[in-house]
Amino acid sequence: MKVSGVNSSNNISMARHRVILPPSKAEIFYSEHKAITYSSAVLAAGLGVIYVSKGRPISKLAKSIAGSMSKLSESQVNPSRLSCIMSGEELLKMLPRLKKASYEATADNMKKGVYRADLHSHSNYSDGAGLVKNLLDDATDYADSLYARTKNKFIYALTDHDTVNGLKEAINIIAGNPARYKSLDFVPAIEVSFAHSAPKSDNECEISKLLVYGINPYSPKINEFLNKISQKRADMLNNFINDAKNLNLLAKFSIEEFSKYYEYEKYGNMMNLHWKAYHYLQTKHAVTQYARKINQNPETLYSQIMEDSKGASVEILRAKRKLPINIGESDDFQVIFEKYAPHFENGKLVASGENTFEEVIEAFKDEKGVFMAFSQPAYLSEKVENPAETLKYFVENSKGLIKASESYHQAYDSRISPDIIESLQKQTEQLGLLNLGGQDNHKGKLFEVIT
Repeated sequence: MKVSGVNSSNNISMARHRVILPPSKAEIFYSEHKAITYSSAVLAAGLGVIYVSKGRPISKLAKSIAGSMSKLSESQVNPSRLSCIMSGEELLKMLPRLKKASYEATADNMKKGVYRADLHSHSNYSDGAGLVKNLLDDATDYADSLYARTKNKFIYALTDHDTVNGLKEAINIIAGNPARYKSLDFVPAIEVSFAHSAPKSDNECEISKLLVYGINPYSPKINEFLNKISQKRADMLNNFINDAKNLNLLAKFSIEEFSKYYEYEKYGNMMNLHWKAYHYLQTKHAVTQYARKINQNPETLYSQIMEDSKGASVEILRAKRKLPINIGESDDFQVIFEKYAPHFENGKLVASGENTFEEVIEAFKDEKGVFMAFSQPAYLSEKVENPAETLKYFVENSKGLIKASESYHQAYDSRISPDIIESLQKQTEQLGLLNLGGQDNHKGKLFEVIT
């Protein structure tokens, strides 16, 4: 098997270990800024103050979330404070009204009020740069402008990778000042990954993703599922690095060093973590060999090289001229990689640090009102021989959960041609799936421009 690199945008994080408290506690944590803010409005929500909303009735999802929060808090959380929360059922009814331009955040579309939804975005709770409060503010500022001109609300979904902690913070913020979000339809969502066979790839298995909309982030079953995959990835990482230590090579390996230079502490347990571990072993081994040649301390040299090259592979370090071209990768770590990367044994998928498709479906099949969409289907199609049959298989085995596809994904790289996207859209529509889209934003701000 040929081992290839992985794009940094696909190195996705699990939930950071932050405490997200219900509204009556009223603490909102921003770990990057080491700040804690207190909202008297959220305290009022916990004491049962009623916010009277106008427009559609309070969704079943909002009532469910309020009920979950009330059980965790010291007082009742009134569902009316979560009136901007849009359920999965409501979103499904809205999707046929939204067209491709509805998801294109161009200055012209925003000015004309054509841009109406973003159903794919990430905060700093996964691999995004933006604080939840700032992303909510961006979405709401545009929502107010859109509603003033068109009487349409802006639909915004936060879809962090494999974590619901950002959703909990967002809902706390909304409950603290519901009038602020009167023009916004907020969809609690998540992006989850799963391993699958990849005949067209250099690797036996690859990772694809599903967007799950209309979730209750306090659901015990969802949190159990996320905690389980977090632990699986942590165990896999420890075993991966311990196996490398047992090779008794000159290079010294540690979880602490990996955490520092491959941002494990920042992003938590990540999808494709086996790739990060593999690149760590290769870079540390390569720098150690280089240090011996130039008579330097390997630990000091590795620290100097990696300080501004976090997450790099040997190939990237050579390209940045941090390593000479004649220092390459070692075959010593190939067996370890193959052991912990998703693979098949006797026809059965072994996913040491990843979910299987069946595990993802099992986690969400009993959640009321949720539905799934293929995330970035063109990337999935590159990895399989027959995309139409593969998509059909996943739909037919999703227990009715997969109802849409991200036909209007806004962040494909240049190798994905419009013809491929259009062909996949036709295939998913033939399967009865609705179209949706999003920016897949990972930046500090949700929009380049807010009109």
